[in-house]
Amino acid sequence: MRVSGLPIRSLLLFMIVSSIFVPMASCSSDVYRIGVLSVYGEKSETTEQWTPTAEYLETSIPNTTFEVIPLNYDEFVPAATNGSIDFYYVNPMVYVELARLHGAGRIATFQPTWNNSSCAGFGGVIITRADRDDIDLLWHLKGRSFMAVNERSFGGFLAPVEELKQNGVDYKKDLGELTFGQKHDKVVLAVLNGDVDAGAVSTGTLERMALEGIIDIEEIKVIGQKEYMGHPFLVSTDLYADWMFGKVASTPEDIGNKVSIALLSMPADSDAAIALGSAGWSVPASYSPVDNLMKELRVSLYVDHGKVTPAQFLVQYWYLLVLLLMLIVLMGIHSRLMLEKTKKEQLEESNRLKDLFADIMRHDLMNPVNVIKGFSDILYMDETDPGKKETLGLIRDQADHLAFMVGSAAKLAKLESQKEMEFKVQDIGTILRTVANRFSLEFSGKGIGLDLSFDGEYLSRMNDIIEDVFSNLVSNALKYSPEGSKVSIDILDSGDSWKVTVTDEGDGIPDEDKEYVFERFKRADKKGIKGTGLGLAIAKRIVDIHKGSLGIEDNPDGEGSMFWVMLKKA
Repeated sequence: MRVSGLPIRSLLLFMIVSSIFVPMASCSSDVYRIGVLSVYGEKSETTEQWTPTAEYLETSIPNTTFEVIPLNYDEFVPAATNGSIDFYYVNPMVYVELARLHGAGRIATFQPTWNNSSCAGFGGVIITRADRDDIDLLWHLKGRSFMAVNERSFGGFLAPVEELKQNGVDYKKDLGELTFGQKHDKVVLAVLNGDVDAGAVSTGTLERMALEGIIDIEEIKVIGQKEYMGHPFLVSTDLYADWMFGKVASTPEDIGNKVSIALLSMPADSDAAIALGSAGWSVPASYSPVDNLMKELRVSLYVDHGKVTPAQFLVQYWYLLVLLLMLIVLMGIHSRLMLEKTKKEQLEESNRLKDLFADIMRHDLMNPVNVIKGFSDILYMDETDPGKKETLGLIRDQADHLAFMVGSAAKLAKLESQKEMEFKVQDIGTILRTVANRFSLEFSGKGIGLDLSFDGEYLSRMNDIIEDVFSNLVSNALKYSPEGSKVSIDILDSGDSWKVTVTDEGDGIPDEDKEYVFERFKRADKKGIKGTGLGLAIAKRIVDIHKGSLGIEDNPDGEGSMFWVMLKKA
């Protein structure tokens, strides 16, 4: 008998085969592998803990099978990049690595529970034995042995290291010895057994071990303990977003979306949530603080963060080098032009300089200073007789003194012949601070206080040479002030001008001498203090060029003098 051209026997065989293979085809499912970072216990324990979640996903997403693959730190990144896993569950640090370097996506953030209440955020806890009276603060860990979990453990290393840094402890330089236990429980037990002075683990580790009867938490001391509202665990660091469930770059978006919906819908009382110690899952949290922390500590992918090689510098800043070369050329041209201008002005003012040179000659500067200095130096070096050597030393010192006078006179001559000067708006306060910094070591060495009593901006149109005025006044105050006294510098608002005052607590200047101190070669009688009598004359000339005024008064608060300079406001 045949049906539609087929023998009855062949038809029966076809029906039997179809009844076997069609149902099998309809029951086929896609297999997805979940890589779980295993850090607390053995891999078998991780598989057992995560199997209910795999079964939950299979039930929530038809025609799928999920396989749990526990991995340690060294195995994880290779597995995520070579196609060995489709989804992953990792700590924040490893997530940042996968996302930044390998394009991994995020699906949900773990939401832990404790005592039937959910809690958000996790960090690290830094511990020692409760009986260690020599370790109470984080900086006490300098020179101590320290154990962490792993260099890529976030709560068990990275967050604690940042906390140590904030308290002045560099884990690379200051710790006596740093070791890694690879397991959280091993770190805690090493501390309790006295194998190391202190250690760090993730938050929740101590409470879990105490609940399991492994440790007595009273034997633990938390160093640098912090408290956060609603956070039930002992903690020493800031809190960060919890562990991340995500997908590798090669996993299709559609299955990723289905897994996301399933996890976010997981009931808190489900077997899967209970097995994980979870209240369920939340939408992905922000991991920017974790990223910033890794940059701050220069770990993982940020080891060379902020460093620029010479080649990179040339590529990035070639235009600055070109501008610098142009600036050097322009400065050279400008210097040549200024030199020519100065020569011209010196020729034009030669007649006026005659008066100055006459003054110098009248004050014993007729002798050839350089000749005296040169011969005295030679004789001083060759002389062995102590008496003669002392005499030659005096001659050499006087030659230096004369040379200083010539230099001061030259500066005054330049100012006397000055017709045009470049003025620009500058802050008097900034110039005074620069001058004060220059003399700070001398003030400190002499035991004299320096008080800057001004704040804010004090703008005036000035030439850079104005700094010589303030340097001279501060230098004089330093020379004439006794040990243990104070020099005060202030800037006062005087209508359309700024009044700069430099006040000392020295012997002061008699009224009969005040009118002469700004004249050439005139100075008050100060025993033991060397000087040419040109410093204040130069200062007065500079102030005159600025159309300001320079004067002196007695210290209004007691002994000493107060020199003041009036400069127009900008």
